[in-house]
Parts: sequence; C-alpha cells; structure tokens
Amino acid sequence: MLNNPLFDASYARMFGSDVTIDESSDGFFETFYRHFLQAPDIHELFRETDMQRQVVMLRKSFFQLAAFYVTSSPSAELERIGFIHHRLGVNSNHFDRWLDALVATVAEEDPLCDEATELAWRWAMTPGITYLKLFNYYQKNSGS
Repeated sequence: MLNNPLFDASYARMFGSDVTIDESSDGFFETFYRHFLQAPDIHELFRETDMQRQVVMLRKSFFQLAAFYVTSSPSAELERIGFIHHRLGVNSNHFDRWLDALVATVAEEDPLCDEATELAWRWAMTPGITYLKLFNYYQKNSGS
C-alpha cells in the first residue's frame, strides 16, 4: 500500500474510516458536479442526465479510482467505466477537468485542506485517471 497520509487523513475527514462510500457522501459529489459542470462543454455532456442517478454512479466510480490507487490494478468495474466513457466521447481534457473539479471539491469540503492535501489527492487519483485516459486512447485507436 502506498504511503499518502495527507490523502488518507483528508479522505477520513470527509468519508469516515470505512472503506466503502455510502449515500451520506452524496453532498460531496453534488458539490463536485457544481464545480465540474461550470464548463459549457462539460455541462452539455450532462444536459439530459438524471443527476441523482449520476451522483450514485460517480460515488461508485470514485471508489474504483481510489481502489486502483491502493491496489495498482484495474478492476473489471474500472474497465467497464472506461468503455462507457469511450462510448460517450469523453477525452483526456475531460478527465483532467474532472480531476481539477475533484480537487476543488476537496478544498471546499475538507476544512483542513491545504496545498499539500490537494497535491496528495492528485497523487492518489492520477493513476486511475491515467488508466482511463490510456484505455480511451487504445479504444479510439483500435477502431473500437
């Protein structure tokens, strides 16, 4: 397991010490979407989306990204998420803005968040984001 105590402490402050993330965290993900949907092109991608359902899906996806950070191994669920995002036309820039919105949300929701904590979150989420970017790249270039 990687040693990222700033991420671990921030995660625990917002989600508790349990591994799973339940519906009590939905406020965090609603705040995330407030940040993420500020860009017109991102907002357009979600124009006809049931946002309550999307929050539930984001919670599950977020858990998969955190699990990838811990295990350094993609799950079948993370691969499925990659296929979905490929079909939706999500690109590398969208993934980068997703991470920026996540960090902005952490900065807003974690009362002890500072620059080092923000960097710790980026360190923790970047492996999974990079996996999804590469997955998307290979799907796009293999003609799938």
